[in-house]
Amino acid sequence: MKPLSKDARNFVEGVTRYIRRGKHGKDVLPRVQSLFTKVTGAAKKERTASVTSVIVLSENEKLNIKHIVGNLVGHDIDCQFRLDPVLLGGMKIQIADWIVDTSLSSQLTNMARTLL
Repeated sequence: MKPLSKDARNFVEGVTRYIRRGKHGKDVLPRVQSLFTKVTGAAKKERTASVTSVIVLSENEKLNIKHIVGNLVGHDIDCQFRLDPVLLGGMKIQIADWIVDTSLSSQLTNMARTLL
């Protein structure tokens, strides 16, 4: 799986700034909407999710995550669970190009970027 963007927040902010600049807003917006629809559609067809956490999850926690992710995409999905101590806390879930990153390392990176 190759993410379209490693930092979705910067992508969205960049597109928003571009649209706000004026002239191109009406032309760009349909293309951006199409891209988001395509990414969401690809994620909803995917049958496997990658779930990365800092700690070993219990079987009950794994089942709950699998259930929640399955509800998001609208069908049963296989989850591959991995450990990554670099995350420091939280977890990261990736389905196709969809990434939900609630890790502490990501939050610290975003705070540092904001402060600079």
